[in-house]
Amino acid sequence: MHTVYSDGDLYPSELVTKARDVGLKAISVTDHDTIDGLDSVEKECKKMGLQFIPGIEFTTNFNPLGIEVHVLGYGFDQEDSYLQKKLEITKKRAWKYAEEVVDLLASHGWLVDYSRLEAAKGIITKHDIALAVVNRDISTYEFHDMWLTEKSKYFIDAEKFEIEEAIDIIHKAGGKAVVAHLIRTLDQYNSLPLLDDVVDHFVKCGIDGFEVFYGKSNWQQVKSMLELCRAYDLIITGGSDYHGPGRVGRCPLGNYNVHNFNHDEEKLIKILSMSPIAASGSTV
Repeated sequence: MHTVYSDGDLYPSELVTKARDVGLKAISVTDHDTIDGLDSVEKECKKMGLQFIPGIEFTTNFNPLGIEVHVLGYGFDQEDSYLQKKLEITKKRAWKYAEEVVDLLASHGWLVDYSRLEAAKGIITKHDIALAVVNRDISTYEFHDMWLTEKSKYFIDAEKFEIEEAIDIIHKAGGKAVVAHLIRTLDQYNSLPLLDDVVDHFVKCGIDGFEVFYGKSNWQQVKSMLELCRAYDLIITGGSDYHGPGRVGRCPLGNYNVHNFNHDEEKLIKILSMSPIAASGSTV
């Protein structure tokens, strides 16, 4: 789940209210590369009686393949000094990236409302940049795909943590590290045949689990990830990757495809809420 503190559409109060209204009992907001919205989320959860699990989604580089991999962190100490230090680095990198992209867009005649970027909450994302272009005659998502993705001839890459470093940051803050939507990622890079090798590599890097149940994953994709997690005795998670109402290709809040495979959510919540020592060796 994402809020306006990264590339989501809803404020924490709106998201938590919606989560309560659809019947969720526990939530974890995983904004990209920032935890700035978590205090507000936690307060709203307490007010509405939902269990709160701290979360984040690190944007990382997987060097052997040169691809971008997202790593979810759950159940960490939000006040951890090492985590805070590293998140300051992500903010500086995001600003540097935004300035480079704004300069590129300006050279092609696009007008960017810089004040909108300065007012962005949490961390500046590609979504913020697309929203700040004032003279576009296409949707935010079309502009994003045309100018800001890796498929664009104008693509500028942002500096990112290596996946090993992101895992280390999460662990040092007492959390669990889970790779998000891996099959979707590998498919985007035409690297799906390498799934088994990639999973093995991430396990050696210290990953705690994988997001098995994701959005529109089909039965075979879920089965493949489930078998790999069970083979390595890893944490199994699921998530909607909810960014807001009306987003194309996303699941409704609180939904994801389990395809009738057993998924013990109660046990998972206990694992993600445990101390690092108590959770050692636990699986779901």
